Amino acid sequence: MARRKKNIIDITKLNIYPLLLKELKEHPDYADKDLSSLTLTVYDSFEASIKDVDKAITHLKRYVTANKNFIKTFQNEQFISRIQLAKMLGISRQTLTGWINKGFITPLQSKYLKHTETFNTDTVLKELQEYKNAHSEK
Repeated sequence: MARRKKNIIDITKLNIYPLLLKELKEHPDYADKDLSSLTLTVYDSFEASIKDVDKAITHLKRYVTANKNFIKTFQNEQFISRIQLAKMLGISRQTLTGWINKGFITPLQSKYLKHTETFNTDTVLKELQEYKNAHSEK
């Protein structure tokens, strides 16, 4: 997970500080607190990204070429778990979960196994290629 730079602002130096202090002192939860230690934390924003999409694409293509007979398939549905896909991409399972949470890769609901997500290598390859194309223009 990418770390964002944490910026701490001393709010005592802001013009709004006296008003904020007054408001907090009137609030029952903060009336007996030491408000001289107030700080404001702001994080730098960043765009989520795949660090080396070319490497992941290459790993996936090589894996599929070398192991296509070992990928479990039933009626044209590939049964690939997160652990297996992470191995195919050459990344950790945690990194894959991050990519899924950020929408870079989409798991599929199995048609044949209830409550089971799976992945299709062609779909994943297409999603990674689309990501690469969208981010190479920048």
